[in-house]
Amino acid sequence: MKTQVSRIFLVLLSAILLLGAVSCGVEPPSEETTAAGDSSTVEQTEAETEILAPDIEKKNYDCDFNILYCDGIYDPNNYFPEESLEGAVLQDAAVERNATVSEYLGVDFYLINAPDINLVNNLRASMQSGDDSYQMVMTHPYIYVDAMLTEGMLLDLSEQPAINTDAPYWNGQLMEQLSIKDKMFLGYNDFSLANTWLITFNKDIHKTYQMENVYELVDNKGWTLDKMISMASVVSKDDGDGKWTNLDTYGFAGYCQLPMISFMIGSDIDIVREDENGVPYIALAAEQNEKTIALAEKLRALYLAEYTYMWPVGAAQTMSITDGRALFMMSPSSSLKNYLESEVSFGILPYPLYDENQENYRMVSWNGFVGIPSTVENAEMSAEVLELLAYHSGPVKEAFFEILLGTQIAEAPEDARMLDLIWQTQTNDVGQVFASCSPELGKLLYCMETFALGQGKYSSFIKSNTRSAERAIQMMYEKIQ
Repeated sequence: MKTQVSRIFLVLLSAILLLGAVSCGVEPPSEETTAAGDSSTVEQTEAETEILAPDIEKKNYDCDFNILYCDGIYDPNNYFPEESLEGAVLQDAAVERNATVSEYLGVDFYLINAPDINLVNNLRASMQSGDDSYQMVMTHPYIYVDAMLTEGMLLDLSEQPAINTDAPYWNGQLMEQLSIKDKMFLGYNDFSLANTWLITFNKDIHKTYQMENVYELVDNKGWTLDKMISMASVVSKDDGDGKWTNLDTYGFAGYCQLPMISFMIGSDIDIVREDENGVPYIALAAEQNEKTIALAEKLRALYLAEYTYMWPVGAAQTMSITDGRALFMMSPSSSLKNYLESEVSFGILPYPLYDENQENYRMVSWNGFVGIPSTVENAEMSAEVLELLAYHSGPVKEAFFEILLGTQIAEAPEDARMLDLIWQTQTNDVGQVFASCSPELGKLLYCMETFALGQGKYSSFIKSNTRSAERAIQMMYEKIQ
């Protein structure tokens, strides 16, 4: 069901339930047309005035703007809350942004949720029927993203005159990492709130054991995998019943799936790279096999250690840093807002370097992407909306990064600084984003999980999956027009 999320006061309640596409025309605005950033029509924040406003004239498209989003990946209350909430700075900023764009272009935003496979099937159905069901899409981080490109479901954002991917409110670096044949189908900008896995740590346990200053370790590139493991290894405490469960205290804890992959990317190991001609190949086998195996051995030892509590998919007994029973824990950044009421004193760290020879920290992005469906009737309108949503997201981004995470959650300036480091070092991996193009590539994506759970002969595991995975992703590239 559609849910109207802006300009709701202008539409009758019955209109909220309307389904299907509506042909959109452009009506001349009732007042003199001006640029999107003109203070005579659009009130700007101080942050926005420092950035050149998009050269988009005010319009009245007078139509619905349907956004298909991947349920479970995006919290609609962070993007299109239905109303402002007292004291909810993120939602307040989002409501104001959405109203600004809605009124400037004369569009009404509707959200349509679809989990994983349903999202790509909805786009397929729209292509087959030739309708204009969706004007924007917010994808999953990797599931069926390859199909969206090979089946021509998305437009090239770099060809849209209204979109300036060089503007500071677009993340051209992340987009360039996923460009294929000089085309950018997958957008990432300030509208897309960053999401990644990171390391949280219990400050009380850290203090009790009189451990080294972890922030200084990060600054001095001493925050390595071996250092994290050595610190975790001294924390292990049974609650007295003789059984090791999630009620005991551990040096390290976490969900043994997606977070494990971040150790690989964080160790400067890529699943897929491109050669000088833009042809993808499996870097794990070609260049990084020995290092991947060494990393896997370390993670397997960590997984099996008595000071570690890790759980697989679907486990009934899990842990949270707010339980106060783990020194280090792998946590998604999206969960940090849920810790506001926690009494546990915790800090925030990036995933560790593989060793001190590694030049930079690397945090794998677990974001979905914004895009324009190829079936859209008015691509200019969609491009203008994406551009203005990104441009006017400065206050939303500030509320999310600095106010919500940096101030309300991070308990010290050091934690806010760590968050900034995490946001600044996010990266994409071609093998991660397009993993669903073949089962073998999917296996390589989850190889850290497989290794930790007990897969032996790591070299043969990589070798046995490389040929099929490499051919699959090369064929994927070849299909893209």
